[in-house]
Amino acid sequence: MDRERLKEGFFHIFKAAGYSLAGLRTGVRLSLAFRQECGVFIALIVLLAACGKPLTTWLIALGAWLLVMMAELINTAIEEALNLITRDYNIAVKNAKDMASAAVFLMLALNAALWFCIFILGLF
Repeated sequence: MDRERLKEGFFHIFKAAGYSLAGLRTGVRLSLAFRQECGVFIALIVLLAACGKPLTTWLIALGAWLLVMMAELINTAIEEALNLITRDYNIAVKNAKDMASAAVFLMLALNAALWFCIFILGLF
């Protein structure tokens, strides 16, 4: 591989990280649900620390909550894209938005079960 292509690939990593950070900022700006989930993420860190949970529990709990946040970003992105297509009622648009929302709901349900196991049953 020549030096120019290596340099391009190296700088692409920084460009991609910049796009990702811009996406996080946009998510915070556009989505109340994402802002709330960021707050829950911080509260979860405090709760895990207060309970003295081991590192593996931190990784499981925070990783699972990050999945909720990822699903929320994808849900918001889908809504934004579909709003570009039409603001009028359209059953296909409604179905797509509802399914994206259902993905977030399923991740929330998974986290509820996980937190029950961690904080109530003490399994992790």
